[in-house]
Amino acid sequence: MGYLKASGLVGGVVLVLGAAATGMWWLGRDDSSARSSVTFRSPSPTPAPSDFFAGSPAASYEDGEAGIVMPAAAAMAGLSRTDVEAAYARVKRILVAADLDPATVYDGDTKALAGALDPGQAKGLASRRVWMNAFAPGSAVAATPTVKVHGTVTPSAAKDGLTVRTDHNFVYAVHPPKRPDRVQRVVVRRTVTFTVSREGGDVRVWISRMGRVAAPAPCSITDGWIRPIYPGDPGGGGASQTEDPYDMSKPPVYDGGCRQVIGT
Repeated sequence: MGYLKASGLVGGVVLVLGAAATGMWWLGRDDSSARSSVTFRSPSPTPAPSDFFAGSPAASYEDGEAGIVMPAAAAMAGLSRTDVEAAYARVKRILVAADLDPATVYDGDTKALAGALDPGQAKGLASRRVWMNAFAPGSAVAATPTVKVHGTVTPSAAKDGLTVRTDHNFVYAVHPPKRPDRVQRVVVRRTVTFTVSREGGDVRVWISRMGRVAAPAPCSITDGWIRPIYPGDPGGGGASQTEDPYDMSKPPVYDGGCRQVIGT
């Protein structure tokens, strides 16, 4: 199997992660040229129609925006409490637009995210699908409008302002078009680092680093779209390590390798 070794990313470099029905893949790349080719197998059980998240850790997650909990605002890093409060509101707006807005997730529409981002980062989103959780056209229909969310938001003082690091699991219940009998939970873990500073009298919120891993999805896809693997889909290849996609007790490892998942 082939893979690209991941590295930290700053500015325009983006960490991209995905997973097959039994595995995850990690890929570090900029938005232009990196490629990877890895596949593997293993079906995940189909949730009961009455509760698509039953039997998984997602059942205890909050619904939608309620799972994105911002810290209490306090003055720090040269920013006033009001500045920090405004920054937190912008961070949450970006996450909601990128990961929860139905038009973003299921239609690939970039308007909500473009409107939430700093104008300097809002251009070219159509070619930067890794900046959002968006299912490839024709690959997924929402089995329920509910998205389960769990994670943390951690601020820290930086040299030139405030750093805000977010780390969340977003869990979607989806099925192929016209096949509501093939529901699959898709777990997407996203980490985003924001820098917050005051410039020209305004509070600026800028994405400086991000990473994403989705399971189950094929390893070989590098265009930024999420393509679920459904129960019964063909697989192939293999991976030597096993991961629990719900386990957020340790930081994600962006090392360019494939990992099997034990369930979604």
